Amino acid sequence: MEKEMEYPLNIYITAHTLISSLGFGISENKKAIHDYRSGICMQEAGRISDSPLLAGMIDSSELEKRVKQMQISAYTRMEQLFILTIQEVICQSGVNLKDPDCALLLSTTKGNVDLLTFSQKLSADNPAFLWKMAERIGGFFEAANPVEVISNACISGVSALVVAKRWIESGRYKRVIVAGGDILSHFITSGFLSFRSVSAHRCRPYDIQRDGLSLGEACGAVLLEEQGSTNDIILSGGAISNDANHISGPSRTGDGLALAIRQAMEEAGTVPEDISFINAHGTATVYNDEMESKAIHLAGLSAVPVNSLKPYFGHTLGASGIIETILCIEQLKEGICYGTLGYETLGVPMPISVDGTHQPIPMKCCIKTTSGFGGCNAALVLSLPDTHLKQEADSPVSGKAIVGSANIVTIQPSVVKYNGTAIFNSSETDFAPFIREAYKHLGENNMKFYKMDNLCKLGYVAAGYLLKDTNYQPEEVGIILANASSSLDTDCKHQAIISKEGDKAASPAVFVYTLPNVVLGEICIRHKIQGENTFFICSRYDDASLEDYAKIVMAKAKLRTCIIGWCELLDGHYQAEFKQLNNISTIYE
Repeated sequence: MEKEMEYPLNIYITAHTLISSLGFGISENKKAIHDYRSGICMQEAGRISDSPLLAGMIDSSELEKRVKQMQISAYTRMEQLFILTIQEVICQSGVNLKDPDCALLLSTTKGNVDLLTFSQKLSADNPAFLWKMAERIGGFFEAANPVEVISNACISGVSALVVAKRWIESGRYKRVIVAGGDILSHFITSGFLSFRSVSAHRCRPYDIQRDGLSLGEACGAVLLEEQGSTNDIILSGGAISNDANHISGPSRTGDGLALAIRQAMEEAGTVPEDISFINAHGTATVYNDEMESKAIHLAGLSAVPVNSLKPYFGHTLGASGIIETILCIEQLKEGICYGTLGYETLGVPMPISVDGTHQPIPMKCCIKTTSGFGGCNAALVLSLPDTHLKQEADSPVSGKAIVGSANIVTIQPSVVKYNGTAIFNSSETDFAPFIREAYKHLGENNMKFYKMDNLCKLGYVAAGYLLKDTNYQPEEVGIILANASSSLDTDCKHQAIISKEGDKAASPAVFVYTLPNVVLGEICIRHKIQGENTFFICSRYDDASLEDYAKIVMAKAKLRTCIIGWCELLDGHYQAEFKQLNNISTIYE
């Protein structure tokens, strides 16, 4: 008897909520947008910056009231926002994080970074560690599974949704709550001001008069499930890519983002005619918006309406992918494409369809895109259930790559090993002289190496030894790394500068490295890697779990090889273990 063909799982978004400068919950945020009201306003000097600054800040008095009601005063401000949004999703759905089939995944760029102080020695239980913040939040809900964190710059929220989708498809969990959040502080604002990327006016994405972004803070949460109703939006496709071009500037061609869009559409089984609108990153910086117009053109979507929601609540960093996805869901359900507040005249090189007012349009599917430091990009396809186009009938539920023999590079004090054999020894154990010697032994001559922060130097050298004789097409290679300390080693340096000398002393050369995924960017630039790139934060290296996820990624993104690993550096202590997995074939389950 012939086996009955299994069709792909539909991954439904069954509950969602958000908190932003526009208000608490879906209704308050939607009403503000419907009324063309922005939450971006002038913040007094000293609150989040030494000088007055336009930004979208969450109402502190309302937050305090809700915190007292939930009795969560012992948690940090960032943790309180996460707990409030996660609890609301639980109330909407009845899901229980005590259930082993349910997981919680957080996305954030900086988490509790506002807790950092000048010359602080970080103890292991300090909630400035993202894994510790996650552990505290998981403890509140008595979560059965360890709470993981994705810190992938401004694509963190969309990256987390892609990861959660794959977890469910592979059978790891049946339900995943994905929550994304970031708050503003001197640490954040001083860094963006050092790049001269913050506008003195409310941001105007895609407009000819745009001159920079507006910052904001927010938190949102969604529930992804393998079961849903006819009222629930389907997360039908998702992909992640890298520009392999620059760690802080967008690609000048848009090819990296276009790759993510095409892969997400392919997974969703959609064609350009199925896409009703694109909610793009739309930061209103000159080069981001230019790049997005080129990517949309390369993806064959120039005729599709495009909007950016950042003029309403600002660029909310690791929260942006979550809260903007939530508002995409609302647009699909309402049949309205929200206007890009303040937009008047197109000011990007490729023609895209942007409007400053809300437009009723027939809805099928939409695309959500994000891009960020480290050259990372991500795209989602969201579909109405009654218009969702299934993939080809011969596509099984999920696939995993079969990997061949894996090469491993490890770096520990004074030694580099390849498959267990020492290939470089040094008399130096201190990181700075050791890594310089290890780099020279590698035989490369990239002067930019000496400008990198220590975490990037560690990852760059480990990848250099591992990939020395590797030769694949850019889109055929992926890299997935993890560590426990995120970028705290450099975070402390940035904090020390602004604590001693004030916000205006912030150095863009330091601030750009206050994101752990920038090590991915440096490696991608050197080795021309444009495939999947994701950075997890967890308390310890779980090689088996990361390899299992990599096998799913390799099958989804059609990768021929994928690097996984641990890249940890803090206070002079360092350790790296990088493994190269080669895809022999794919099995379907």
